[in-house]
Formats: sequence, C-alpha cells, structure tokens
Amino acid sequence: MDRPIHSRRRGSCAALIIAVGLLGAPSAAHAQAGSLPATAQDLTLLSLEELMGIEVTSVSKRAEPLSDAAAAVAVVTGDEIRRAGARNLAEALRLIPGLEVAATSAQGYAISARGFNSTSSDKLEVLLDGRSVYTPLFSGVFWDSLRTYLPDIERIEVIRGPGAALWGANAVNGVINIVTKPASETLGTQVNLAAGTQERGYAAVRTGSRLGDASAIRIYGLGREIDRSERADGREAVDGARFGQFGVRSDSGWGDDRTLTLSGDFYDGTQRANDAAASTEVDYDVQGANLLARWVDRNLAGGTLSLQASYDHSDRRQPTVFAETRDTVDLQAQHARAAGARHYWVYGLGYRHSQDRTGEAPDYAVIWDPAQRTLQTWSAFVQDQIRVGGDAGTLTLGSKFEYNDFTGFEFQPNARLGWRWSPALFTWASLSRAVRTPNRLDSDLAVFCPPPDGFPPACGPGVFRIGNPDLESEKLHALEGGLRAQLAEHLSLDLVLFYNRYSDLRSTERDVPFFGSFANRLRGEGYGAETTLAWQVARSLSLQASYAWLQLDLETQRSSSDNTSVSTVEGSSPRHRAWLRAAWQPAPAWSVDGFLRYVGALDNYDVPAYTELTLRTAWHPLPQLELAIVGSHLLDDRHAEWNSGPTRAEVERAVLFELSWRWQ
Repeated sequence: MDRPIHSRRRGSCAALIIAVGLLGAPSAAHAQAGSLPATAQDLTLLSLEELMGIEVTSVSKRAEPLSDAAAAVAVVTGDEIRRAGARNLAEALRLIPGLEVAATSAQGYAISARGFNSTSSDKLEVLLDGRSVYTPLFSGVFWDSLRTYLPDIERIEVIRGPGAALWGANAVNGVINIVTKPASETLGTQVNLAAGTQERGYAAVRTGSRLGDASAIRIYGLGREIDRSERADGREAVDGARFGQFGVRSDSGWGDDRTLTLSGDFYDGTQRANDAAASTEVDYDVQGANLLARWVDRNLAGGTLSLQASYDHSDRRQPTVFAETRDTVDLQAQHARAAGARHYWVYGLGYRHSQDRTGEAPDYAVIWDPAQRTLQTWSAFVQDQIRVGGDAGTLTLGSKFEYNDFTGFEFQPNARLGWRWSPALFTWASLSRAVRTPNRLDSDLAVFCPPPDGFPPACGPGVFRIGNPDLESEKLHALEGGLRAQLAEHLSLDLVLFYNRYSDLRSTERDVPFFGSFANRLRGEGYGAETTLAWQVARSLSLQASYAWLQLDLETQRSSSDNTSVSTVEGSSPRHRAWLRAAWQPAPAWSVDGFLRYVGALDNYDVPAYTELTLRTAWHPLPQLELAIVGSHLLDDRHAEWNSGPTRAEVERAVLFELSWRWQ
C-alpha cells in the first residue's frame, strides 16, 4: 500500500475501464427497447403549475401534490441535477433551499438542515429508495461512499424540519428521500464519460431491457478517480479517491395492483488519508453492498399494503486510526386505507437489527468499548389525515413509537394543518416532537494512547473513555408555518418560518484530560426563515432565487464544564445562505445553466463568507447524444468551506467535460 494513489501527473484510472467492461456491448434485445431523446424529460421547461403538481411521498408516506404538502418540502428532479452539473448526491443537495452542504475534502462533505452541521451530522434521516442509509455508529451518513448512478434518479425530496412522526428517531431536523426511476423508465443503453481538472476520470454504463410485458431490469457500473485537493498553504492535501460501483434493479408487475421491486449495489473505494500516529499517508479502504426487496399490493383490505426488507453491509478501514464492519437488516410493513369520506389512515411496523465489529486497541487509536455490539430497534407508527372545512383543509395527526437499546421507549408525535384558501394560496402549520437517540459514538467511544508516552500533549498511555452509556435522547419541540403562493401567472413564492427548542443536547464535559466525556447538559433554540421565488420568464428560460436565515442560541447548564460546544455548534453553520439558478434553452439543441450561491461565514472554523458560480453549457448534436462543459467554483482559484488552519483542504476552480450517449 505504499504506491501513490493520486497525483496531478497521473490521470489514468483502472476503475473506469472496469466499469465499462462490466456490461459490455448491448444485446439485440436492448436494441429493440425504447428510449427518449435527451431533452424529452427536461422538467426545467415545465410551467410552474406543472411543477407544483409533482407528487411527493416523504411528508405523509403517501403520494400527494407538492403544492398541498403541509411541510417545508422541496424537490430537485433528475433533470435539474444533470443540468446543474452535480457530480454526486452531496452536490445535488446544494440545489435544495435551506440545506447546508460544505465540502470538507476532495470526497468528504458535511451536510445538515437548520444548523448542527459537522462531518458527523446526526439529525438527518437519509433514505435511498426507502432504505435508510444512516449508520448507528454516529447516526449520520458516510457521504463519501453513498453513491448511485445519477441519471437513474427520478427526484430527491427533502423535508427541512422534523419528520420523526413517520421516519423515526434520526429525523430531527430533516429527511432526505432519494427516489430512483423504475427499471421500465430506463430502457436501452446509456454511456457517460467525463474528465476534468478535479474529477480526473469518470465512466459509467447502464443498460435496461424488458422481461415480458410487465417487468423490466437494469444494470449499471461506474468508476471514477478524484484528484487531490489543495491545502490552504498551497500544498497538496492528503485526500483524493478511487471508487467503483455496480448495481441492478428489477421491477415486476401483476396487473395494476401488485408490484415487486428487487435491487442491489456493491461498491469498492480507496481514499487517501493521514496516519496520525506515524505522520505518513495511508490508503483508506471502503467497501459495501446492499439488497432491497419491496412488495406493494394496492388492493388489499381496502387499501395499499407495502412490505420491505433490506440488508446493508459496510466495511471501512483506516490503518492505525479507525475500523468498522457493519451488517444491518431492516424490515418494514405499512398499510394505508381510506376510512369514510374524511379520513385516510397510514400505519405500520418496523424492526432494525444492526451488528458491528470495530477496531480494537492497540491496532487503532479511535476505538469503541465494547468492540462488538448488536443494536435493535422496534417501531410502530400511525397517522390519520382528516379532511376539514370541506375540501379546503387537511389536519394530520400521528406519532412514531420506538423502543431502542440505549434509552428504551420513545414517542414522537406530530400535528399538521394545511389550508387552501384559493387556487393560488396554500398555507400550513405544524407542531412536532422529535428525539435523536444515542448511538455508538455517544455511548461507547474511546481513545487509545499507546505506551510509553501516548500522544503528548493530548494524552498519556492508556484508554480514555469519552462515551457515556447513561446518555439520554436529545429532544426537539418544533413549531413551523409556511405558505405557497402563485403571485402571478408565471411567478410563485414559497415561504417557511420555524422555531426549534432543543433540550438534553450532547455536551463534552472536561472531567477527563484533553478529550472530555459526554453528557446531556446543552440546550437552546434555533429559529429562522427560508424562502424561494420561482419565475418562468419564458418557455425557454426559468429563474429561481432562494434565501435562508438561521439563528442558533445555545447554552450550557450551570453544572456543565463544557466551554467549547456552544461556540462550536453555533459557529459551524452559516447564518445566511442564498442562491440564484437560471436554466436557459436558447435553441432546441443547446442549454445553458448557471448556479450562483452565497454562503455566510463559519466562525468556528474561521471560514469567511464566499460566493461561487457554476456554469454548464450542453449541446445535443443528435437527440441521443449530449456534449457538455461544466465550470465550477469559477470566482476563486480556491476557497475554504470547512475546517481551519494551513492544512485544511480547499475547493479549487474546476473544469469538466462530459459526454452522454444513449441508444435503443
């Protein structure tokens, strides 16, 4: 493992060749499959009325128009992701109003909603096709290994604010639901190639075909190589990555009532990292696989029954620093049915079983005690949507009930009221309680400082326990309200106001030298506003502008010795964020897209406020062929988005060339 994994002198990537070779040439069956021209599904050219008619499922676990969803929900479509030039899921989430996305390295991100951002953000529930992808290790997401083939994404739904009444204990400040297209909508073969100054090489192939009249299957493979970023002092950062992934999905139907979805992915990646003990560079390996099966019967017991089972395996190893192998099984059952003319019930049961094996001392510096642990969570939820005021209003009442191995029983109720005053005006309000239950990091984290000297001046020799097995759940009481208004025929407004009250937040007490230990002695409030204005200037030109303001005011209890968490949490999220997006199609074969964003300062990291611009121009010489050039972070040679000091990785100006080719 002593060879250099990335350098600016090397642009080859074996993973690219492997990804293309996984699938080979299309078969004759593929040649007969239908496919749409590259611009036929371009949602950026839909009218505002058509866009607001897009259905979402994350708010109430049933399909409903975006315009009538009583929550701070936003949707970014697959076509918007393509036209924005996003290269991964984290970059796609920059398109969501109010969401905080900061690049921490060439492949790492810190992502949160409404504050509390960190590389281990723990207050977001993230799902991919209904499969929860957060890890019980720290109740967050490893964004560097959460990948999928981006052209297969149908939409990403994001709820800013609590979603715990339906989605459970991690959905404190938001829910991200990534939805991919059915296999029947990805027929034929598509090849994507890209190369640039930061993403040194990318290749992907996806092919899909029908299996009879009511079934279809698709298979994809991708590989990429990401160059090292640059440090604040001008030297190369210790990051960069190679990554390969392979996946398959099939959808089968029996009439209009019953469907079966089967899917799975396997990924393998290598990143570059520091060996803190030896001050050398090492390869950091990430591997994993997942399987999902979902059965839906839309005509059972007067309603719709959904059964889902998923399995996740992950293995992450950074020599001498950290290691985790995890296997998770998740089972979900849900039934939805109307009860008379005014009520619609959704209720379900769930079970999650997660087993890990972590690195032990003295092989690793960051350890968990015990090194192996099995966690179980049992859950149930119920929700009733009640029509009130004729057809003008909907009152939604519901709660999630969970039993976990850390704090026992938890309940998370929610009440939402949506009211349509006129075809052009919809208002909503909600009151919620949500909890963030402890995880392995909270309860079991420890640090090994090897003899004879440990890590001076941080610690002497021995094991220092930071986790606290007696931690309680973090609690949130949230009040939200908003409106969606059609101000004119081609102009719409979305406005959200929120107030969050937090208690029993995790603090770091200074009763253990240097590292400290965890307790529930932090509390406070967060409040703010998020607004989005959309203007369809012409059929070929649309503009969107967004602004988000956040104020966090935290404090420690009198008994706390924590003198850093308040400033760390308050200073890790920007107070102001704004962006402007433009999508223009000057001619049938051309499209031009711009994304200008402003992010306020991060006082905790001494990251100044910055403004950045991304431009993408695409040309369709043939309906099935697209050539594009993307320029990102164009306003600075490089800028910081996270961390502090001369060794922090900074985001550089980059240029990328893309080719997308589809055939039947």
